[in-house]
Amino acid sequence: MIYVTITAVLLMFIFLLRLAWIKKEMRRLSAQVGRFHQGLSGKKVDIALLDKDIEELAGNINQLIDLAVQSNRDRIRSDRELRQAIANMSHDLRTPLTAIIGYTKLLEVSTVTDEKRQEYMSIIRATADRLHTLLHEFFELSLVQSTEYHLKLEPVQMNALLWEVLTGFYDQFIENQIEPDLQITDEPLIAEVDPSAVKRVFENLISNVIRHTTGTVAISLKENEGNILLIIKNQADNLSEQDIDKLFDRFYTADRSRSSRRTGLGLSIAYSLMLKMNGRLTARLQDGCLEMRCEWKRS
Repeated sequence: MIYVTITAVLLMFIFLLRLAWIKKEMRRLSAQVGRFHQGLSGKKVDIALLDKDIEELAGNINQLIDLAVQSNRDRIRSDRELRQAIANMSHDLRTPLTAIIGYTKLLEVSTVTDEKRQEYMSIIRATADRLHTLLHEFFELSLVQSTEYHLKLEPVQMNALLWEVLTGFYDQFIENQIEPDLQITDEPLIAEVDPSAVKRVFENLISNVIRHTTGTVAISLKENEGNILLIIKNQADNLSEQDIDKLFDRFYTADRSRSSRRTGLGLSIAYSLMLKMNGRLTARLQDGCLEMRCEWKRS
Protein backbone atom coordinates (compact mmCIF):
# COMPACT_ATOMS: atom_id res chain seq x y z
CA MET A 1 0.00 0.00 0.00
CA ILE A 2 2.81 2.35 0.89
CA TYR A 3 4.41 1.77 -2.52
CA VAL A 4 1.16 2.76 -4.23
CA THR A 5 1.05 5.92 -2.15
CA ILE A 6 4.66 6.77 -2.91
CA THR A 7 4.08 6.13 -6.63
CA ALA A 8 0.98 8.34 -6.62
CA VAL A 9 2.88 11.10 -4.83
CA LEU A 10 5.76 10.86 -7.31
CA LEU A 11 3.38 10.97 -10.26
CA MET A 12 1.60 13.95 -8.74
CA PHE A 13 4.95 15.66 -8.18
CA ILE A 14 6.02 14.99 -11.78
CA PHE A 15 2.65 16.26 -13.07
CA LEU A 16 2.87 19.45 -11.00
CA LEU A 17 6.49 19.97 -12.04
CA ARG A 18 5.59 19.58 -15.72
CA LEU A 19 2.61 21.88 -15.28
CA ALA A 20 4.92 24.48 -13.74
CA TRP A 21 7.34 24.11 -16.69
CA ILE A 22 4.48 24.47 -19.16
CA LYS A 23 3.22 27.62 -17.44
CA LYS A 24 6.77 29.00 -17.41
CA GLU A 25 7.12 28.23 -21.14
CA MET A 26 3.76 29.86 -21.87
CA ARG A 27 4.87 33.01 -20.02
CA ARG A 28 8.12 32.92 -22.01
CA LEU A 29 6.18 32.62 -25.27
CA SER A 30 3.89 35.45 -24.22
CA ALA A 31 6.88 37.67 -23.43
CA GLN A 32 8.45 36.96 -26.84
CA VAL A 33 5.19 37.78 -28.64
CA GLY A 34 4.85 40.94 -26.54
CA ARG A 35 8.35 42.11 -27.49
CA PHE A 36 7.58 41.51 -31.16
CA HIS A 37 4.27 43.37 -30.88
CA GLN A 38 6.01 46.35 -29.25
CA GLY A 39 8.65 46.39 -31.97
CA LEU A 40 11.43 45.51 -29.52
CA SER A 41 12.29 42.34 -31.41
CA GLY A 42 11.91 41.05 -34.93
CA LYS A 43 12.81 37.46 -34.17
CA LYS A 44 10.56 34.45 -34.30
CA VAL A 45 9.61 32.75 -31.03
CA ASP A 46 11.56 29.76 -29.76
CA ILE A 47 10.73 27.17 -27.12
CA ALA A 48 12.83 25.41 -24.49
CA LEU A 49 10.31 22.71 -23.53
CA LEU A 50 9.74 19.73 -25.80
CA ASP A 51 5.98 19.44 -25.99
CA LYS A 52 3.95 18.62 -29.10
CA ASP A 53 1.15 21.10 -28.38
CA ILE A 54 3.52 23.92 -27.44
CA GLU A 55 5.62 23.24 -30.54
CA GLU A 56 2.48 23.46 -32.68
CA LEU A 57 1.48 26.71 -30.95
CA ALA A 58 4.96 28.18 -31.50
CA GLY A 59 4.82 27.15 -35.15
CA ASN A 60 1.48 28.90 -35.64
CA ILE A 61 2.78 32.02 -33.88
CA ASN A 62 5.83 32.06 -36.16
CA GLN A 63 3.58 31.79 -39.21
CA LEU A 64 1.66 34.83 -37.99
CA ILE A 65 4.96 36.65 -37.41
CA ASP A 66 6.03 35.83 -40.98
CA LEU A 67 2.72 37.21 -42.30
CA ALA A 68 3.08 40.34 -40.18
CA VAL A 69 6.66 40.92 -41.37
CA GLN A 70 5.67 40.42 -45.02
CA SER A 71 2.65 42.67 -44.61
CA ASN A 72 4.85 45.38 -43.14
CA ARG A 73 7.33 45.02 -46.00
CA ASP A 74 4.48 45.28 -48.52
CA ARG A 75 3.14 48.37 -46.76
CA ILE A 76 6.56 50.05 -46.78
CA ARG A 77 7.05 49.15 -50.45
CA SER A 78 3.56 50.40 -51.29
CA ASP A 79 4.16 53.67 -49.44
CA ARG A 80 7.48 54.13 -51.22
CA GLU A 81 5.88 53.43 -54.61
CA LEU A 82 3.04 55.83 -53.84
CA ARG A 83 5.45 58.62 -52.90
CA GLN A 84 7.48 57.96 -56.04
CA ALA A 85 4.31 57.84 -58.15
CA ILE A 86 3.14 61.18 -56.75
CA ALA A 87 6.57 62.72 -57.38
CA ASN A 88 6.68 61.40 -60.94
CA MET A 89 3.08 62.45 -61.61
CA SER A 90 3.83 65.92 -60.30
CA HIS A 91 6.88 66.14 -62.57
CA ASP A 92 5.03 64.84 -65.63
CA LEU A 93 2.12 67.25 -65.17
CA ARG A 94 4.18 70.26 -64.11
CA THR A 95 6.45 70.14 -67.17
CA PRO A 96 3.75 70.68 -69.84
CA LEU A 97 1.86 73.11 -67.61
CA THR A 98 5.00 75.21 -67.19
CA ALA A 99 5.56 75.16 -70.95
CA ILE A 100 1.98 76.23 -71.65
CA ILE A 101 2.18 79.08 -69.14
CA GLY A 102 5.54 80.20 -70.53
CA TYR A 103 4.42 80.30 -74.17
CA THR A 104 1.14 81.97 -73.19
CA LYS A 105 3.13 84.81 -71.60
CA LEU A 106 5.21 85.08 -74.76
CA LEU A 107 2.02 85.58 -76.78
CA GLU A 108 1.22 88.61 -74.64
CA VAL A 109 4.40 90.37 -75.72
CA SER A 110 3.47 93.06 -78.23
CA THR A 111 6.64 92.69 -80.29
CA VAL A 112 5.96 89.05 -81.20
CA THR A 113 5.64 88.58 -84.96
CA ASP A 114 2.72 86.73 -86.50
CA GLU A 115 5.06 83.94 -87.54
CA LYS A 116 6.33 83.49 -83.99
CA ARG A 117 2.78 83.74 -82.65
CA GLN A 118 1.71 80.84 -84.87
CA GLU A 119 4.76 78.85 -83.76
CA TYR A 120 3.95 79.45 -80.09
CA MET A 121 0.30 78.52 -80.64
CA SER A 122 1.37 75.28 -82.31
CA ILE A 123 3.63 74.43 -79.37
CA ILE A 124 0.84 75.21 -76.89
CA ARG A 125 -1.61 72.95 -78.75
CA ALA A 126 0.92 70.10 -78.91
CA THR A 127 1.76 70.49 -75.22
CA ALA A 128 -1.94 70.60 -74.28
CA ASP A 129 -2.47 67.37 -76.26
CA ARG A 130 0.40 65.79 -74.34
CA LEU A 131 -1.12 66.92 -71.04
CA HIS A 132 -4.46 65.43 -72.08
CA THR A 133 -2.73 62.11 -72.87
CA LEU A 134 -1.00 62.10 -69.48
CA LEU A 135 -4.24 62.67 -67.60
CA HIS A 136 -5.97 59.97 -69.65
CA GLU A 137 -3.21 57.45 -68.88
CA PHE A 138 -3.27 58.31 -65.17
CA PHE A 139 -7.02 57.74 -65.10
CA GLU A 140 -6.80 54.55 -67.16
CA LEU A 141 -4.17 53.01 -64.87
CA SER A 142 -6.14 53.79 -61.70
CA LEU A 143 -9.25 52.32 -63.34
CA VAL A 144 -7.57 49.14 -64.59
CA GLN A 145 -5.90 48.42 -61.24
CA SER A 146 -9.15 48.88 -59.33
CA THR A 147 -10.70 45.72 -57.87
CA GLU A 148 -14.09 46.88 -59.17
CA TYR A 149 -12.83 46.92 -62.76
CA HIS A 150 -13.98 43.77 -64.55
CA LEU A 151 -13.46 42.64 -68.13
CA LYS A 152 -15.99 40.84 -70.32
CA LEU A 153 -14.31 37.70 -71.60
CA GLU A 154 -15.43 36.16 -74.88
CA PRO A 155 -13.91 33.97 -77.61
CA VAL A 156 -11.58 36.09 -79.75
CA GLN A 157 -9.43 35.11 -82.72
CA MET A 158 -6.09 36.55 -81.72
CA ASN A 159 -4.54 36.36 -85.20
CA ALA A 160 -7.11 38.69 -86.75
CA LEU A 161 -6.96 41.14 -83.86
CA LEU A 162 -3.16 41.34 -84.02
CA TRP A 163 -3.22 41.96 -87.79
CA GLU A 164 -5.78 44.73 -87.24
CA VAL A 165 -3.57 46.46 -84.69
CA LEU A 166 -0.42 46.05 -86.80
CA THR A 167 -2.18 47.62 -89.79
CA GLY A 168 -2.95 50.67 -87.68
CA PHE A 169 0.78 51.08 -86.94
CA TYR A 170 1.85 50.82 -90.58
CA ASP A 171 2.57 54.55 -90.97
CA GLN A 172 4.56 54.67 -87.72
CA PHE A 173 6.70 51.73 -88.79
CA ILE A 174 7.42 53.47 -92.09
CA GLU A 175 8.10 56.82 -90.42
CA ASN A 176 10.62 55.23 -88.04
CA GLN A 177 12.16 53.13 -90.82
CA ILE A 178 11.26 49.87 -89.10
CA GLU A 179 10.50 46.77 -91.11
CA PRO A 180 9.27 44.22 -88.55
CA ASP A 181 9.87 40.51 -89.01
CA LEU A 182 6.30 39.15 -88.69
CA GLN A 183 5.77 35.46 -87.97
CA ILE A 184 2.05 35.07 -87.29
CA THR A 185 0.60 31.61 -87.71
CA ASP A 186 -2.31 31.09 -90.10
CA GLU A 187 -3.86 28.59 -87.70
CA PRO A 188 -6.81 30.26 -85.93
CA LEU A 189 -5.88 30.90 -82.30
CA ILE A 190 -8.92 31.46 -80.07
CA ALA A 191 -8.78 32.65 -76.46
CA GLU A 192 -11.36 33.75 -73.88
CA VAL A 193 -10.35 37.39 -73.52
CA ASP A 194 -11.70 40.92 -73.59
CA PRO A 195 -11.07 42.13 -77.18
CA SER A 196 -10.69 45.79 -76.18
CA ALA A 197 -8.23 44.89 -73.44
CA VAL A 198 -6.17 42.66 -75.75
CA LYS A 199 -6.11 45.39 -78.38
CA ARG A 200 -4.87 47.85 -75.75
CA VAL A 201 -2.12 45.39 -74.74
CA PHE A 202 -1.04 44.99 -78.37
CA GLU A 203 -1.04 48.76 -78.91
CA ASN A 204 0.97 49.52 -75.77
CA LEU A 205 3.62 46.89 -76.50
CA ILE A 206 4.01 47.86 -80.15
CA SER A 207 4.12 51.58 -79.28
CA ASN A 208 6.87 50.81 -76.77
CA VAL A 209 8.85 48.97 -79.45
CA ILE A 210 8.52 51.78 -81.99
CA ARG A 211 9.64 54.41 -79.47
CA HIS A 212 12.61 52.57 -78.02
CA THR A 213 14.01 50.08 -80.49
CA THR A 214 17.57 50.68 -81.66
CA GLY A 215 17.52 48.06 -84.40
CA THR A 216 15.45 45.12 -85.59
CA VAL A 217 11.94 44.19 -84.46
CA ALA A 218 10.40 40.72 -84.55
CA ILE A 219 6.75 39.92 -83.75
CA SER A 220 5.43 36.37 -83.60
CA LEU A 221 2.15 34.74 -82.60
CA LYS A 222 1.88 30.97 -82.19
CA GLU A 223 0.60 28.12 -80.05
CA ASN A 224 2.90 26.93 -77.28
CA GLU A 225 1.95 23.93 -75.11
CA GLY A 226 -1.76 24.69 -75.15
CA ASN A 227 -1.23 28.43 -74.74
CA ILE A 228 -1.28 31.31 -77.21
CA LEU A 229 2.11 33.00 -77.15
CA LEU A 230 2.87 36.48 -78.46
CA ILE A 231 6.55 37.43 -78.59
CA ILE A 232 7.67 40.97 -79.39
CA LYS A 233 11.44 41.28 -79.63
CA ASN A 234 13.51 44.37 -80.34
CA GLN A 235 17.06 45.62 -80.04
CA ALA A 236 17.53 47.45 -76.73
CA ASP A 237 21.20 48.23 -76.16
CA ASN A 238 20.40 50.86 -73.52
CA LEU A 239 18.59 48.50 -71.13
CA SER A 240 20.03 46.61 -68.17
CA GLU A 241 18.78 43.76 -66.01
CA GLN A 242 17.81 46.35 -63.39
CA ASP A 243 15.53 48.01 -65.95
CA ILE A 244 13.88 44.67 -66.78
CA ASP A 245 13.08 44.02 -63.10
CA LYS A 246 11.20 47.35 -62.91
CA LEU A 247 9.81 47.50 -66.43
CA PHE A 248 6.16 47.00 -65.41
CA ASP A 249 6.30 49.26 -62.36
CA ARG A 250 4.09 52.33 -62.44
CA PHE A 251 5.83 55.42 -63.86
CA TYR A 252 9.12 53.60 -64.35
CA THR A 253 11.10 54.61 -67.39
CA ALA A 254 14.58 53.57 -68.45
CA ASP A 255 15.17 57.20 -69.38
CA ARG A 256 16.72 58.20 -66.06
CA SER A 257 16.77 61.88 -66.94
CA ARG A 258 13.00 61.65 -67.58
CA SER A 259 13.49 63.72 -70.72
CA SER A 260 11.17 61.34 -72.54
CA ARG A 261 7.65 62.55 -73.24
CA ARG A 262 6.18 59.30 -71.98
CA THR A 263 5.10 58.43 -68.46
CA GLY A 264 6.10 54.78 -68.39
CA LEU A 265 2.45 53.87 -67.77
CA GLY A 266 1.84 51.96 -71.00
CA LEU A 267 3.60 48.76 -69.95
CA SER A 268 2.08 48.91 -66.46
CA ILE A 269 -1.40 49.20 -67.99
CA ALA A 270 -0.69 46.26 -70.30
CA TYR A 271 0.58 44.18 -67.36
CA SER A 272 -2.53 44.92 -65.29
CA LEU A 273 -4.86 44.08 -68.20
CA MET A 274 -3.09 40.75 -68.73
CA LEU A 275 -3.63 39.85 -65.08
CA LYS A 276 -7.32 40.73 -65.38
CA MET A 277 -7.58 38.27 -68.29
CA ASN A 278 -5.74 35.51 -66.39
CA GLY A 279 -2.82 35.92 -68.77
CA ARG A 280 0.87 36.56 -68.25
CA LEU A 281 3.14 39.34 -69.45
CA THR A 282 6.85 38.89 -68.85
CA ALA A 283 10.05 40.45 -70.11
CA ARG A 284 13.64 39.36 -70.38
CA LEU A 285 16.89 40.72 -71.76
CA GLN A 286 18.90 38.42 -73.99
CA ASP A 287 21.91 39.30 -76.14
CA GLY A 288 21.02 43.00 -76.09
CA CYS A 289 17.41 42.35 -77.12
CA LEU A 290 14.28 42.99 -75.08
CA GLU A 291 11.77 40.16 -75.38
CA MET A 292 8.15 40.70 -74.27
CA ARG A 293 6.05 37.55 -73.93
CA CYS A 294 2.24 37.50 -73.58
CA GLU A 295 0.52 34.20 -72.86
CA TRP A 296 -3.17 33.30 -72.85
CA LYS A 297 -4.87 29.95 -72.38
CA ARG A 298 -6.06 28.66 -75.76
CA SER A 299 -9.75 27.81 -75.96
